Amino acid sequence: MSPPSANPPQVDGYRVHALLGEGAASHVWLATRNEDGLNAVVKVLKTTPAEDIDAFQRFRQEQAYIAEASHVNVVQILGHGFAGPYPFLVLEHFARGSLKDALQSALSPRQALAVLAQLAGALAEIHAHGIVHRDLKPANVLVREDGSVAIADFGVAARLEAVHSDVRRQEVLGSPHYLAPELILGQPASPLTDLYSLGVVFHELLTGVKPFNGATVRELAQRHLRDPVPRLEESLADYQPLLDGLLAKQPHERFQSANDLLVGIDEVWTMLAVRVARMR
Repeated sequence: MSPPSANPPQVDGYRVHALLGEGAASHVWLATRNEDGLNAVVKVLKTTPAEDIDAFQRFRQEQAYIAEASHVNVVQILGHGFAGPYPFLVLEHFARGSLKDALQSALSPRQALAVLAQLAGALAEIHAHGIVHRDLKPANVLVREDGSVAIADFGVAARLEAVHSDVRRQEVLGSPHYLAPELILGQPASPLTDLYSLGVVFHELLTGVKPFNGATVRELAQRHLRDPVPRLEESLADYQPLLDGLLAKQPHERFQSANDLLVGIDEVWTMLAVRVARMR
């Protein structure tokens, strides 16, 4: 059979008609569900289980993590199977792309806070199932037509019990702008490293820029380790406590869970609402 990149895969119930992109391990196709015209994404592994059993197991593991961490702000699986010898997943389609695309235009602070709340809710569910995402960044947060967002790409996610014996540092360093300081020091990933990555995303949503930059990966890593949490301009000062609780260098100084972060977000929402009410 031809490799999955040569021709659209045959998927029961769907018409697959356009190659959207290609990752290291898979091809991604746009498809339309026959029964109702719903657009979907078909992710096809490049190799067969017989050719690369490790890649197949990682693919199935990603499927399991997404299904287990079922949440409105996690990408939804619509189906799975084999196109000939190649395994595939059918995922919901996001016509508005990713948060990386959304950052090309300005978000209001309240929009940024709303996105933060959605992502915190998703992480609370993911972490409750003992899963660490390990690659949270704007490109891995997809945007629906109604403006809601969903965490996607669980390709390097792992169980908490597994990361203590398998840090898989090379994969984490694939997104150095979002890397928690303790990972740079060789410590295992945890829910708190996901929260640090979320803090970097939140800073981008509020300001349009990343909190730490460097000419090289080494310089960038040093900034994560040593530079203080950036101070927001006066118009954004209400959001500084959230940023401080996400980007603290020491894990014990951060919000200790996504649920704690949700409490902090609620406090900011309440403060903003009270201020508006007093102005009337």
